[in-house]
Formats: sequence, C-alpha cells, structure tokens
Amino acid sequence: MSKIYSRFSSNKIFSVTLFLLTISYSLVTAQSNNPNEIIENLKIEFERVKDYQADVTIKVNASMLKMPVMKAVFSFKQPDKTHIKTNSFAMIPKQGVNFSPVSFLSGKHTLIFARKENIDGMELSVIKIIPLNEDSEVLLTTIWVDQVKKVVRKLESTTKSSGTFNVDFSYDEKMEYPLPSKIIFSFNLDKMDLPKDTNENSNRRNRRKRVSGIKGKVTLTYSNYKINTDLPDALFEKEKEE
Repeated sequence: MSKIYSRFSSNKIFSVTLFLLTISYSLVTAQSNNPNEIIENLKIEFERVKDYQADVTIKVNASMLKMPVMKAVFSFKQPDKTHIKTNSFAMIPKQGVNFSPVSFLSGKHTLIFARKENIDGMELSVIKIIPLNEDSEVLLTTIWVDQVKKVVRKLESTTKSSGTFNVDFSYDEKMEYPLPSKIIFSFNLDKMDLPKDTNENSNRRNRRKRVSGIKGKVTLTYSNYKINTDLPDALFEKEKEE
C-alpha cells in the first residue's frame, strides 16, 4: 500500500512540475517579436498613469564638472506635459527624466525587432527606432523592453551633435505602475552648453559656455511618488514662463 501511495505521490509531483514548466515556457514563448505590438503594449501600460509627481535626487559624476547633490520635484501629466522645480542648476537630461514610452517616438520612424537578450536573468526584447525625418537630431535609438513587466529597462541613443547617451532604468520589485525608482544616465557628449557658474546660489544662470568631450553619469533617484492626483494644468504653464 505504501509503495502504491509513494508511486502515486511521485506521479502527482511530476505532473504538477511538468504543468508549471509548461506554463512558464508558454509565458516566455508568448512574448511578441512584433516591434509595433511591443511598443503599443508599453504605451497602454503607461497610459494607466494619468499624472504623477515625485521627489528626485540628482547626483552628477562627470569630467570637467563639479556639482553638489541636487534636489528637485518632477511632475508629469499625459500626454507630454512636464515640470521640474529646483532651486539650483540641475543637469537633468530631458530624454532620461521623461521616460514615457512615447517620448522617443516623436515624428515618423521605423521600428525594427533586433533580437532577444538576457540581462540580469531577464529576457529583454531589443527594438531599434530609426527616425525617418532628415532633420531629426536623433540618428538611432535602441531600447531593451521587458515584455513581462511592460517597461523599458535600457535605452541607448545616438545624436547628430551631442554624441551618444545610455539610460538604465531600475524599478521596485512590487511596482504597481511602470515608474522607475532610479535612472542612470551615462553620456559621452561631443558638445554641450552649460551655465558659466553652476553654483546653486548663482544669479547668472543665463550666461552659457560651450564645452566638449564631457563623459560621465547622472543618477536620478525617485521617491515619494504621488500618482493620479489630477495635477492642475496651471502647474505646467509655469514651465513655459520660467
């Protein structure tokens, strides 16, 4: 009797294990290779975020630049309204802060599914975005998409006048919305306009200087997210005035 029970239990465990493996395999193989479908899923997921506001800590580590740790409040409202409040000069790359999936899809473009790539145990879909407008500043953007979480994990973009930059996105494991907890913006810029005085108490922010050959990283850490609170449009009108 014990042998029969043992055999039955083993068969049951094997069946359950096989079932779970089948489900896991189905989830992996169900991922699309259609770049338009992948991007559309990103958009749909991000559209759940009507607006948000978050505290941002900005750390700059770059050649030729010495800057203190800065604080800012970043606000976003669909489809593309943004506002940054800070009392100091903040070297905040707009391409990195505005991480809406549509932020790098402006203008006519072609989407190409390049490959699947495993990074840190995650299978990511690599999509290339090629602008078709000859006047576009961006030559090529590549994104690494997590189709399971429906978020962008990595971005690389090459521009005509400012070189190449990379953006790595980190998310909380139990995230409810597709909003990052940290963004690391790595750049190698050929040319860049900066204020002559980056002191946070400076009153001469409008004076600019052209520098070249800047390499470094900007780390943005997000906290105190306030999501879907119906931010007023007037907040974003201030951005145009400042």
